Amino acid sequence: MQGAGRVGPDHARKAAALRIFGQPVATHRLSQMAVNAGPGHRLFLAVPRGAPPVAGWPILYLLDGNAAFDFLTPDLLALAPGLMLAGVGYDTDRQFAREQRTLDFTAPEGPGDGIRPDPVHPGRMAGGAALFLDRLTGPLRQAAEAAAPVDPARRTLWGHSFGGLFTLYALLTRPGAFARYAAISPSIWWDEGLIRRVADSAGRMAAPPPLLAALGDREKRSGSDGPPPDGPAPATMRFLADLRDRPGLSPQVHVLPGLVHIETIAGSLPLVLPFAAA
Repeated sequence: MQGAGRVGPDHARKAAALRIFGQPVATHRLSQMAVNAGPGHRLFLAVPRGAPPVAGWPILYLLDGNAAFDFLTPDLLALAPGLMLAGVGYDTDRQFAREQRTLDFTAPEGPGDGIRPDPVHPGRMAGGAALFLDRLTGPLRQAAEAAAPVDPARRTLWGHSFGGLFTLYALLTRPGAFARYAAISPSIWWDEGLIRRVADSAGRMAAPPPLLAALGDREKRSGSDGPPPDGPAPATMRFLADLRDRPGLSPQVHVLPGLVHIETIAGSLPLVLPFAAA
């Protein structure tokens, strides 16, 4: 998410400490595993303690799982003791795999698989969202849900930044892939025209799934100059408002006061955990 020619923000290079795996957690059992799919993934799992419901646990899938579980705490997990969490990360020791997530979380354009050079970040590729959605709902889901019984009618997808953009793409192109969606600080700026074309193509949904959206009021593009803005990103707010007129969605929109971009990961979880557990 940095501007052309910039090294990138500090958090983009930060190692994932994953301290929660060394802490006592009263409500969940934690584990992690490698999954040999696509470029190679890591799954970070938090399974509720005790007997599952007859239909299985509700489950929250968290993109950028290395980072998401880095911000997770026992107190946050205690907000949803009956919710299973699956962090979908990459085979890296960093919080973010910048090049791979740019490819996986951006919408395809053009013929074939739609993969093309990233128009914003020189040297990266973009447009692999359809392929990643297949992987997410295929081998990654199968690996995560082999760990515990899951209720297939209560799956929620959460994504932040480019992951939030992908969450909107998944909702608009395959709304039945998950029961609920949570798009946090989605990177509408990356190619606003493209995500609007995706929304236009979606049409009106007969039974639109619930959508929760959240963003800070002090966010700016990572690596850009100047002070943080005073208010949420106008392009994101316009896009979320327009969704009500296009596919018939009624997004819950939360503005998180005082939060910059990276802080909305942790800032969104007190909203999203009960949302996914409902």
